[in-house]
This record gives sequence, structure tokens and C-alpha cells, in this order.
Amino acid sequence: MLVTKALQIRPIREPCDTIEQPNLSRERVYLHWVSAAQLYGAAIQKSQIAAAKAPSVGAGNLRVLTVRIDHPDQAALNGALQDAYLALQPGDMLVVDIPQPIGAPESLGVQRDLISRALFRNGFEQPLIWAGRKLLEAENRSSFVNRLLPSSSLGAGPRIIPGIDERLEARPKQVIAIARRGALEPPTQRPLRLSVVMPVYNEKETFSEVMETLLAKSIAGLEIEICLVESNSTDGTRSDVMRYANHPRVRLLLEDKPSGKGYAVRKGLELASGDIVIIQDADLEYDQDDYEKLLDPIRRFETSFVLGSRHPAGNNHWQIRHFSEQRGVSEAMNVGHLFFTWFLNTLFRQKTRDPFTMYKVFRRDCINNVRFECNRFDFDLELFGKLIRTGFRPTEIGVRYTSRSFEEGKKVSVFADPPTWIRAGIKHRFSNLHIWPKHL
Repeated sequence: MLVTKALQIRPIREPCDTIEQPNLSRERVYLHWVSAAQLYGAAIQKSQIAAAKAPSVGAGNLRVLTVRIDHPDQAALNGALQDAYLALQPGDMLVVDIPQPIGAPESLGVQRDLISRALFRNGFEQPLIWAGRKLLEAENRSSFVNRLLPSSSLGAGPRIIPGIDERLEARPKQVIAIARRGALEPPTQRPLRLSVVMPVYNEKETFSEVMETLLAKSIAGLEIEICLVESNSTDGTRSDVMRYANHPRVRLLLEDKPSGKGYAVRKGLELASGDIVIIQDADLEYDQDDYEKLLDPIRRFETSFVLGSRHPAGNNHWQIRHFSEQRGVSEAMNVGHLFFTWFLNTLFRQKTRDPFTMYKVFRRDCINNVRFECNRFDFDLELFGKLIRTGFRPTEIGVRYTSRSFEEGKKVSVFADPPTWIRAGIKHRFSNLHIWPKHL
């Protein structure tokens, strides 16, 4: 099927028929995008992530709908996606061409985020989005340095994929998105699911309190699942964790040995099945009563990525750590936090106040097909940087925070971890961002 203009749907003879775009390039440009959509659909259909959510459809029978948004405004985009959702069956693929930026000029730097939110809102999942060079530079707050960087460093979609001879590249101000029609109703017509990813290691004193508070928590219109990754604690925490092994809202992974907090969070993300993800430690430094305000802008489709900042806007109090028995250590960590915040903001062209906060909240499809590899606390930097490179500029919301000392169980290493943060920041400014789904 084909949509040549927003809100206009008509059938064509074959799903892979080429579509002329004389007003854009006078070339037959859609054929390789449709082929990519078919290959991508076949790959995610076979992946473990998709297996439980989509009906089985033979790769050769996958249908692809191509949509071009001729009117660059949000209403035209939402209208076309609503019609596309109704025209397709679960598991069918969608290719969306947006030749000009959507919305006002100040929206130029949030095009991928805006389009990703529209796809999610209208019932599409597993998106892959390509943005043109001008849009990528705008997302990264265009500078002389960014103009020198390759598009891959700025977060361009995968240029080469298995089975496609031509490079997949968008024009300077164009966005191309590929997504799958979901089996569920659009989020506006059903409760959303929140996945709380909780790594657990040697938290005997606090785990049970955190867990009971979380299980007692109820948020209207939201289902909550808890993804626990226990790393073979040595203080008896595992026995406390096992009490929840059969709880209907708990998904549990038991590790044979501790491999680092970042590794545990990555495994927790693999367990997560929710629409939205929040990372939660098994201690009492953060307040779960802040969940609602962190989730609200995502639930209202205003943003895709939220940071729960320990440095609220307008508050110049930067000394957030207070260790009564280790005052010198806490002051050193406060100064280090300022330096590494400047380092990350400079590296990724952002203006955040607290990129290291544990409370990172985002739609799960924001990390669709994104490669992660960090295992320790450097995963914080990798996750932050790759979300930004994928097109998601964070919204910061102040949260309550009560620091704990090393004597109380803090695990970050003052000497061993900072060098890994520098290495991770630099590496993942330029590293491969996307991976093609397995089982192609």
C-alpha cells in the first residue's frame, strides 16, 4: 500500500513498487527503503524481543506501507500515522518520508525525537530513524567542531545493512523512519507499562525496604513491572531477593558473579518489556515519590528522555554529597561531579546539570537496536551519550536526594572509575551506535 500525500491512502500492485518523487530528486528513491523495511521486519520478527509480541508472518509476506508527509506540521504527521495504523495489520512495516522539518524553526534540533514520539503515540514500535546532515548538526547545537565530525558521530542511522546494496542516507533536512505496526492498541487507548530496572548487589540493609515500597506503589493508568538483576551478593541479599522470585510483577535474573553495575543494568534492560524504563538502585538515596513527575512529560508525549536532577534549576547548591565521617572525600566527589558534568556537556553539546543521576527515564524504544558495552559506572556516560546521539535531548526535573557514604555502602571507586568515565565518554562519542537485529 502507498500513501502519496498525508491522509491519502490507496492500494498499489506490489508492496515493493518504486515511487517517483520528482519534486525531491527526480530519482526512484523508495525501492531500497522498502527493501530495508522488509529485511528489518523479518529480522525483528525473529528476534527474542519481538517473539512474544507479534504474530508470525513469513518474511516474504511482510507488507510495507510508504508514507510521505507533504505538509510539515504535527497534525499532518499524526493524521497520516493514525490512518496508517488502521490500514496495516500487526507486524506490517511502515516507511515514513518527511522531506521538510516538522513544526516551527526552533524544532529543527528535535526532529528525530518529535517523529519518534509521534510513531509511539500512534501505535508503531521498533523504530529506526535516519536524519539528514543539517538536522543532525542542529540536534548537536551546530558548531565548528560538529561540522567536521562524520554523520555517524552525530548519530545518523545505519548507512549499510545486510541485503541492501545502496547506502541508506537522508537528504540534509529529510527524515526517513522505518517502524513496525504494533500488536497492541496505541498508548492513548491503553495503560502504559513501566519497567523498573534494579541492579542488586550487597544491599542487605536497604533492598527489602526499597522493594516493598516499590511493590506498594500505584500510578493511575500505569502498570509497573520490576526487573531485578542480582549479582551473587556476599552479604545475604540474594536470599531476600529470592522471596520475590514468583511475584507476578517481578522479572528476575540471577548472575553467577558480579560483573559491574553497568553490566547488571544492561541485563535488566534486556528483561524489560515496558513502554517506559526507569533505573532504580536498591538503596535509599533517591525518593520513589518522584516517579510521577519524572514520568509525566513522557506520558504526555512532550519528551522521550528525562533526567531526575539532583541539582534543580535555579539552585546553585552544588554540594550534594555530605559524608559526616569522610568530609574530604565528599567534597572531592562534589568537585569531580562538576568537572565530569562539564566534560560530558562539552563532548555531547548539552547543557545538563546532572547527567550522572541514577534516575534516567526514557521510552524503551529509544534504545532500539543501540549497542551498549560498558560494565561499570561508565555505563552512565554511555547511556547518556548514546541517547543523545540517537536524537533524544534530555529534559531535567529536580528530585530529592540523600547521599550515602562509602561506609554506608557506596560502591563507586574514587580512583579506579574516573579514568573509565573519560575513556567511555570519548569512545562513545564516536563508536558504532546501531546494531542490526540478530536472526536475519
